[in-house]
Amino acid sequence: MSDIKGLREISNDPFGKLLTALSKKFSAFLAKDQAELVENPEDIYGDGQDVESALKYHNFVMSKKFNLTTQYYSPSEPDYDKLTLWIKGRNLGVTTKDWSGFENVALIYGDPILVDGAPFDYGIHDGVLNTKSIALRVNRPTSPLVNNEYIQVTDNANLQVSGTTVGLSYFMRFKISDLAGQGGYNRTLFEKIDGDTVQDAVVAIVTPSGQVRFHVKRSGVFYNWQTAGGTIAIDTVYEVWFTFTQSGSVGHIYVNNVDKTLTDPGNPTLQSDVTNHDLWLFQRGKGPEAGFFYGDFYDFMMFKNKVVTSTEVSRHYTNKWTLANIPFGQVLISNYSCSVV
Repeated sequence: MSDIKGLREISNDPFGKLLTALSKKFSAFLAKDQAELVENPEDIYGDGQDVESALKYHNFVMSKKFNLTTQYYSPSEPDYDKLTLWIKGRNLGVTTKDWSGFENVALIYGDPILVDGAPFDYGIHDGVLNTKSIALRVNRPTSPLVNNEYIQVTDNANLQVSGTTVGLSYFMRFKISDLAGQGGYNRTLFEKIDGDTVQDAVVAIVTPSGQVRFHVKRSGVFYNWQTAGGTIAIDTVYEVWFTFTQSGSVGHIYVNNVDKTLTDPGNPTLQSDVTNHDLWLFQRGKGPEAGFFYGDFYDFMMFKNKVVTSTEVSRHYTNKWTLANIPFGQVLISNYSCSVV
């Protein structure tokens, strides 16, 4: 029997060593040539290119890593755990995503359309082809479902006025296209009641004269505030903060970074269906009443047990929302874009 050990040992013969060295050099040359081919898209997709032989010499390694599970934090809110609902005017179906982390169920009714959110700019996109923002246009008169388009958010403890110990804050960015009343009712931004006896509730509306009204009912007592007439004009983007501090029952309405002077408009008329306790955007809650919002919806946030300060409102305001104001270099992930800041 032959000794096979010698077959796997490198020969000490000078000529054998030369052949071994030449084989290694030639193999390295072929590997380099094939690796260069895979980096040329014309070569890869050209006729007759042996893709498999080219790819086997190429090691695909990611040079950059993006953590797509990173949450995006609103620059207005350092206490992110107080944010209980955050939905945006963008959609790929019949629901809209809750960005707060609480996964509230938000259903879209009707057939609203997505529109370019100009002139509002998040301030974190760049490049000519990027859409700066996206808005949801609801109840347009040309739609067969006009006055039937709104968002319903399923009731839960995080969305209720009852159970608060500090206060509440709401934010809405919108562009309204019609201020006229409907059936005697004003245009509704949002409304919610907590129980069948309606001891706790909240509603925000815009009147035909352009006033913004904010009503909070807590433990059976109404607290009411309104801005002056002409605060809201049609076809203009507004950022409005509503805050309620339980201590002293203090309310604020900030419109485009201005803490408005407020008066008492008296108690509102709430929705008639007291058995439905969901949060409603763009209509007066469940019931036969009118008062639908017609315009573009960008953003809505609710904070429970957090009263947003004037400083935080200022930092959030559109004209001051720059890269320097967005902390931690977070990644904003939406249905349409992933932008790194």
